Amino acid sequence: MDATMENKMGLPPPYEQLPPNPAPPPGYFGNNPPPPRPDPPRTVVVTSAPETTTNRPVKLGPGRTGISCPSCNKSIVTRVHYVPNNRTHIVSAALCVITGCCCGCFVPYCMKSCKTANHYCPACKAFIGSYTPS
Repeated sequence: MDATMENKMGLPPPYEQLPPNPAPPPGYFGNNPPPPRPDPPRTVVVTSAPETTTNRPVKLGPGRTGISCPSCNKSIVTRVHYVPNNRTHIVSAALCVITGCCCGCFVPYCMKSCKTANHYCPACKAFIGSYTPS
């Protein structure tokens, strides 16, 4: 194939072979050789012994629970705050549809078993965890 045929086919022109990088001209460095490259900086890694404490998940229930607070390390009985969750809203809607009136839809909001129990430390007010009923 010649060059005119390649252009008609839409092919790019052939690439020219370039010579390898030439050496710099003799006067480039003068009479001195090029300066040596400095050593790259070294990275020092400092390791320490792993901590012996293990972060075990805290078993929380629907009511007050006696534990050691992970925030202030005091032995406490948790303060519980109950908040509605998706289950509360679904049960309320189902009661409203089944009974045909809105009177029964307020019952799940009065029951602790339909709500999520959020546990807090009474000493430092830190959030410890939550219990969602199944």
